[in-house]
Amino acid sequence: MKAIMFDMDGTLIDSIHGWVVSYKKFLKQENLQETLELFKMLDGKKLIKKCEIIKEYFNLPLSQMEIYKRCLVFVKEGYDNDFKAKDGVIESLEYLKDKGYKISLNTATKMEVCKGALERLNLLKYFDYIQTCKECGFLKEDERFYEISIKRHGENASDILFFDDNILPLETAKKLGIKTCLVFDEITCKNYFDSFKLSDFKLNKISIDSLKSIGL
Repeated sequence: MKAIMFDMDGTLIDSIHGWVVSYKKFLKQENLQETLELFKMLDGKKLIKKCEIIKEYFNLPLSQMEIYKRCLVFVKEGYDNDFKAKDGVIESLEYLKDKGYKISLNTATKMEVCKGALERLNLLKYFDYIQTCKECGFLKEDERFYEISIKRHGENASDILFFDDNILPLETAKKLGIKTCLVFDEITCKNYFDSFKLSDFKLNKISIDSLKSIGL
């Protein structure tokens, strides 16, 4: 391997819970009750879809995007003040940097939302570049996202290893020949971590020892 691509949320930063509960904070702010029916409707949905469901469920005068932006305020507060690097991550990034790997951050989260955490946790110095969906114009489920990543690293796809806690980005990257590693997260991939077979590697956590175990 010559280059490493890292997802951020759930892979490097323990932030997934903050995304999950942001809509709950919005409901509390609006004095709205989350019923069991609503909980089941929202379970497993992305935040933007949750906002659409909440609007329709309560017949709110706010638009879906207005609700989403309100929720993002809570998420950004988490990045600015609370979210931590997952255990072992900082030491692992230091290890990879010392070994001479090119390292990138490849995330769906907008920089204006997450930059506070990257600065507060002193993570920016480890990345040769940062690629967001907004910046490149493609979702992480789109092969063009990874075509851009390969070009920016300047390496063959087979010499790049991509870490993510979600299977869809990994499956998409793998189609282009990028090596993949599924990283365990309690919220995003607990239910399918053991059964998923399509990634080249799987790690329960990112640590120097676990990186060495896969040849890094």
